[in-house]
Amino acid sequence: MAKKICLLPCNGLDKALGVITREVSIKVIEMDSSIDLICPVLYNTNEKKYDEILKNAKIIVIDGCSTRCAAKLAETKGQKISKRVFIPDMTKKFQLRPGKNLVLNTDGEKLVEKIAAEIITKFITELSTITEKKEERKFVGVEYLETTVDKYHFRVPKEGYYFNENDCWAKIEGKTALVGITDYFQNKAGDVIFVDLPTIETKIEQFDEVADFESVKALLQLISPVSGNIIDVNNELENSPEFLNGDAYEQGWVAEIELAALEEDKELLMDGPTYFEYMKRKIVEEN
Repeated sequence: MAKKICLLPCNGLDKALGVITREVSIKVIEMDSSIDLICPVLYNTNEKKYDEILKNAKIIVIDGCSTRCAAKLAETKGQKISKRVFIPDMTKKFQLRPGKNLVLNTDGEKLVEKIAAEIITKFITELSTITEKKEERKFVGVEYLETTVDKYHFRVPKEGYYFNENDCWAKIEGKTALVGITDYFQNKAGDVIFVDLPTIETKIEQFDEVADFESVKALLQLISPVSGNIIDVNNELENSPEFLNGDAYEQGWVAEIELAALEEDKELLMDGPTYFEYMKRKIVEEN
């Protein structure tokens, strides 16, 4: 049975962007009546009201500000988040200024229309087509080159992975590749607290930005070592971004790409031993 799709917006109705989340949620429900709306206030005070709905549901959270109260509410209740919408990011994407008043201006109304359309045409379509259970990724027999500098331990896979100078990797698997960030990158970034995954079916070129991730130190990007089409993403990172720190080369993979020009792409990449030496030189320069 297909999973129900639910919207969980934030409750910041005393803030301009909170009003946007409310209006977006209403608009999405108007566009697709099969979607259920979860009231954050009722869910927080009487979660049993939504027990039956959430037993078999994919949840899209809509947060209006950096407190991310909708996401935190879902996590507190032990719910897995399937997709996240962050209104400040949408204002930048669509280059609209909704203003600071609680009554929507013209840009605010346009922003509501565009975000609702994106949720329907991209997020919900994507969630509806994802298979319910993917085959678990297998990382068998990965051997590592390793070095320690001060209190930090660094490692690089010996074979099967290719690296760019942006400290991102591609693990080649036939006609596709998994991509992610290196152990050196995650050490430098610090603890990762949020990952913004790409949209499936997005076409990318070598050295395009694949995904954003936020650490305790900065907002950073995964720069693709290869070109092609994104055919899968690691949704586990939305709830467990710490995989990027704890297991950067295996559980921390970010996206799968159907390769378009691997042999050409390889000309600008390094294999494991070459990147290992390159990484060690960078560490020495930093220290």
